[in-house]
Amino acid sequence: MQHASSSPLTGGIMTTYSHRITYDRAALCAALGISERVFDNARKKLEAEGFPKRLPGLARWSRAAIDAWVAANGDTETMRSILVGPEPQTPSGSAHTNYLLAKYSEAS
Repeated sequence: MQHASSSPLTGGIMTTYSHRITYDRAALCAALGISERVFDNARKKLEAEGFPKRLPGLARWSRAAIDAWVAANGDTETMRSILVGPEPQTPSGSAHTNYLLAKYSEAS
């Protein structure tokens, strides 16, 4: 059974699902092991250095983004890789590339 709480953004219904995938300020600070006062004082500097910002229109942060930030030790490229995956690599000198180059050379 899902419980609901009031939210002006969702017409009055916000399921517990959103609470499982997001942190409110108190839960975020508890997860980071710091007080809310310390977080409030450090927030702008943290965000300037790549700490995930609040979700637009909500007073909540994405758990996935926060967990990735912690796992990446604050490195934004590593964080992106954790969340999205590595950048696709373009093979250089592969058999397929050589084939295409040979075909292109024949056509000109």
